[in-house]
Amino acid sequence: MRISTTMQYTNSLGYIKNSNSKVDEQATKYNSGLKFQSAGEDPSGMASKVKYEGAIAAYKQYIEAGGIANNSLSEEETALSSMWDTLSSVHTRLQQCVNGSNDSSSLKALSAEIAQLRDHLFDLMNTQNTEGEYIFTGARSDIETYTLTSTGQYKCQADGSTRGVVVAPNVNVQVSDSGLDIFENCKTAYTMKATGADLTRAEIKTYGTFNKIFEENYDPAGYDEDGTLISGNTLRLNLDGDGNFVLYGANGNEIDKGVVDTSSSINKISVRGMEFTLADPKANGDITIQLEKPKTDNMLNILTDIVATIDDESVSNVDKIAKITKCQVDVEIALSHYDSYRGQIGARQNAISNVLNANESLSAIKVESKANVSEVDAFEAASELIRAQNQLTVSRQIYSMLNKQSLFDFI
Repeated sequence: MRISTTMQYTNSLGYIKNSNSKVDEQATKYNSGLKFQSAGEDPSGMASKVKYEGAIAAYKQYIEAGGIANNSLSEEETALSSMWDTLSSVHTRLQQCVNGSNDSSSLKALSAEIAQLRDHLFDLMNTQNTEGEYIFTGARSDIETYTLTSTGQYKCQADGSTRGVVVAPNVNVQVSDSGLDIFENCKTAYTMKATGADLTRAEIKTYGTFNKIFEENYDPAGYDEDGTLISGNTLRLNLDGDGNFVLYGANGNEIDKGVVDTSSSINKISVRGMEFTLADPKANGDITIQLEKPKTDNMLNILTDIVATIDDESVSNVDKIAKITKCQVDVEIALSHYDSYRGQIGARQNAISNVLNANESLSAIKVESKANVSEVDAFEAASELIRAQNQLTVSRQIYSMLNKQSLFDFI
């Protein structure tokens, strides 16, 4: 084998180049913090990195969506809370209206205040979010939830749809509620109408007691879709002509009995929350009591009607009190109905909070897994860089020593 001076230089330069490449490689890893820059360096490592990056991006999107969902639900909860407060104020004013000490001017002042509260309720039902969307209109978020018609009635323009947001791979949270469900389909107080022997007036005095007998005897199948009575849903109040009465249920069973109250100038029967006024305390025959089909309506129309009733001087005080009492029950039902939706919103917010916490934990695990696959340990990278630099220094020193010698030195 022939050895030449050129061969020594060539070999030494090769060592220097290799050492310099290792320094560059380790410096790149140390500065970037990555084990590899391309799939060619580590195909399986790059595949795992891409998989983890996709999962991390997905969880980031879920977390952002959860934040948006939480904001939407907070807006809805705030609006419903304000509506609840407004209706509570309405309920208080209605209680003041039945105070026997009120004169006509006091009643008009109260009705004016109720009208203002109704207008505030109207604004709240048309609440918009920061993007200008009506939050209670459903899919048709570009139009008002309620509009005032030329007839003075309030019309709901919402559809029954809702919107949802995906906050986890298999979790879709509802972030809106339709005004059609919350406001328009809100039930009103149960009602009845009566006809029969010497009856001059019939009204509900105690709704809590009447509601129980209504629910025990009411049959939804007894009405058709148009609200026409088909069968059942009637109570019978039998008068025997001697001042005694018996109340029979829809199936003919005896519910209650008693005597006509003649202690005042009015002959009346008070039974199960109902009061019937008779022309003759010795009336003989039956009074038929029809349990009317339950109705739904929005509070805007209900309050408009009660304001008109309070202001109408042609309506007797007795009739006003009866209608105001029913309106109070309508408001109480609406308060409970709105509150149930506030509870649902709170439950959704709790669910989102739990999901977001889980998402953040899972995202952190994915970030750590990605780091284990693609990122270098800082101390290890520094050590490898120093080792490569030392190797390069030694290679240069050897080259410098060889540069001062030749084969002629050995001849």
